[in-house]
Amino acid sequence: MTPIISFLQDGHLPQDVEKARKVKKRATRFTILNGTLYKRGYSLPYLKCVNEEKAKYILEEIHEGICGDHAGPRSLVHARELVKKCDKCQRLENVQCLLAEKLMTMASP
Repeated sequence: MTPIISFLQDGHLPQDVEKARKVKKRATRFTILNGTLYKRGYSLPYLKCVNEEKAKYILEEIHEGICGDHAGPRSLVHARELVKKCDKCQRLENVQCLLAEKLMTMASP
């Protein structure tokens, strides 16, 4: 986030030409509002950019927070490891790892 913020605020680019080109290209998808970096979308609201520590806290709060819904890895895209470490999720997980059995026909009386 730092090179993009630096470019948007001051116009400062990295010394390396290739890195500078990448920063310029990526910066078109971001904006700064009230000193905070946001990612733009076509029809989406602005998405606030956060550091890794804050992102981990947000994922944990969604997963185990006040609602405690223990959202799975499909709804928390980058939280697969978080869900794997959650004791409640592991105990209450739907067990669908059943061994395949040969199908048998059943006659109706």
